[in-house]
Amino acid sequence: MDAFNIEIVSIGNELCYGKVADTNAFWLADRVTSIGGMVSRITCVRDDEEEICKVLGESLNRKPRFVLVTGGLGPTKDDLTIDALSRLTHSKIVTDEVTLEKVSERKGIPIEKLPQHFFRMARTVSDAETFVNPLGISPGIVFRMGESTLVVMPGPPKEVQAIFEKYVAGIIGKETSRRSCSRRVVVDMVESEVSPLIEEVEKELVDVYLKPLASEYVPGAGLPVELVAFGEDEEACSRLAEEAILCLKRLVETKGREIVKST
Repeated sequence: MDAFNIEIVSIGNELCYGKVADTNAFWLADRVTSIGGMVSRITCVRDDEEEICKVLGESLNRKPRFVLVTGGLGPTKDDLTIDALSRLTHSKIVTDEVTLEKVSERKGIPIEKLPQHFFRMARTVSDAETFVNPLGISPGIVFRMGESTLVVMPGPPKEVQAIFEKYVAGIIGKETSRRSCSRRVVVDMVESEVSPLIEEVEKELVDVYLKPLASEYVPGAGLPVELVAFGEDEEACSRLAEEAILCLKRLVETKGREIVKST
């Protein structure tokens, strides 16, 4: 497979406390994979400027093509992502005037009379590109550092998804030479039985990844197997996925079993 490494960093005490599920990383990983990227690492870090700098610095040292960052762009004192970004990039913290103009229009309040928390949420760093948030206040931020591009987005999932779909997916998609699609089949086998068959499929079809989902196994109902196929476009991905399913089906049937469901 064509390596196009992308790392995801989720920022927030609430994530590290286990009080809020990190749905952003899950969603981003799925979307990145679908447009041809390969997520090599997902990291969660607390709202701590020192730790954020450390985690992002370590990530950049690995030189992924993109680092997708979510969280820490709100108005409270523990929202420190911009401060960490400024420190990491040696850039000044500045106000994104376009964001303030949009907020002023939405709220019907002159910029100079906007509450101070809007100014904090409109912060970015010098030399960064910003994207207007379609659903919220804090803008998306793009900062290029050497071989990597940092993309910083606010934490609310709907805002992450809106910013990614409107701006980021196109940037990543233009650079990747692959796409992917996913399928799921259910086999009347247990993990230890189907795993050797999966290995055979992956040896024959190198651009296919299969994973038995043991945690979702239900006795009598079967074992779900997730399949991801990579190709030059959606049509090629779909053909390869169907070929992989047929290959797995033949192998399963040689064991006297069957695929009981395919989606």
